[in-house]
Amino acid sequence: MLSFSSPTVHSSLVVTSRNVRPSTLGLITRTPSEIIPRLYLSGVFTAGSEEQLSSLGITHIISLIEVRPPYPKSLPHLKTLHIPIEDTANTNILQHLDLTTNFIRAALEESKHNVVLVHCAMGISRSATVVCAYLLATTPMIADEAIDFVRSRREIVCPNIGFRTQLDMYVAHLPGRRIHRRPWHKLLRRGYAG
Repeated sequence: MLSFSSPTVHSSLVVTSRNVRPSTLGLITRTPSEIIPRLYLSGVFTAGSEEQLSSLGITHIISLIEVRPPYPKSLPHLKTLHIPIEDTANTNILQHLDLTTNFIRAALEESKHNVVLVHCAMGISRSATVVCAYLLATTPMIADEAIDFVRSRREIVCPNIGFRTQLDMYVAHLPGRRIHRRPWHKLLRRGYAG
């Protein structure tokens, strides 16, 4: 009888992100990625780094890991939203997407100086799903376009299959969705999201 080992996070990343060398994976997960102006995606390391938070001008953080991370005490002005959630295909992230989208939207609309960081453990699945949902709510993108767009700015992005399905469900409840694909990345580069 044949048996196969279960895929690990590392092996899944190698398959889905062929151009990412395992030796650079740690560096990539510790480096925040600007998705659109004033919206960053990262792993947990950035959320705990006073130096990185300060240099990016982060004012708002969404944390999507099981345990709330310790934020630098020297930055008491940070506004945070913690959603304890696992990265599994059967986890219901859909129930949180309106909340996270509204948090990001409110922060960016409140002041042109506000900067939002969305993070999970490595900045691959949970946080990427939340950022994609924000793009779906603020642009005419469809789920695949949002994932491709975010991946073009952070090559290790790979929402799990359950989260991908829930992104399709999320976009389906948004009014006035289009069918044809358009180059919305050009609009985002010009700062028209939101």
